[in-house]
Order: sequence, then C-alpha cells, then structure tokens
Amino acid sequence: MEIQIKSQKEFPLLERYKKVFNIDEKTIFAYNYTIYLDGILTKDLYIHEKTHIEQQERDGLEYWVENYLENPEYRLKQEIEAYQKQLKSIKDREHRNKVAIFSAKTLASPLYGNIITFEEAFNKIKK
Repeated sequence: MEIQIKSQKEFPLLERYKKVFNIDEKTIFAYNYTIYLDGILTKDLYIHEKTHIEQQERDGLEYWVENYLENPEYRLKQEIEAYQKQLKSIKDREHRNKVAIFSAKTLASPLYGNIITFEEAFNKIKK
C-alpha cells in the first residue's frame, strides 16, 4: 500500500466534512490511500492516518466514510484505535505523555463532535 501526501485543499470530501466538523488549516484527512494536510506530517501522525487508511481498507471506503461522518460511536472507535497506534509508535515516554494529553483533548473537542470527555479519551487511548 503506497500512501500519497497531498494538500488539504485537494481533499475531495472537504466540503462534506466541513458540514460535520470544525475544520481548520491544521486538520488532517486520510482517504483512499492519500493523506491530506498542509502542515508537517510527523512519524506518529503518519501512523495515526495510516491506521485510518487500514480501517477504510478493512471496512470498505464508502462504508467507513458514511459511518465516520454519521455515526459518533463508530467515529469514536476508529479514532481510539488510531490514537492508540499513534501513541505506541512514540518511544520517548515524556513526549508520548504530552501527545496523549493533546490527543485526548482533541478527541474530546468539537472537532469530533464532543463525543467523549477528556478523562474517558485519555484512559481509552492510553490502553
């Protein structure tokens, strides 16, 4: 599986995602073997987005997109798996803990529709 990197502006579902999420220039998307972003793609973020591509492969691209956008419980499950793999890829303990806190705040934010509290998110992604 070769993953391409493209600008966020090229994300074909950008307008559709904007109807569901509070998206800004830092938002990253994974779709159909492509990661869309306008910032720096660190190794741990690559692992996170690659996990979404693997989920799309496993569940079917259209099924994944529809459920990710419309089903908060499905979205939460997908994100927890991606954040867990992202954190496991970080070897430095202090950096991993900082990323875990940032990730839990992000998962508990309006970006994902406030589908979980910070404490719940932190405990689930640290497993």
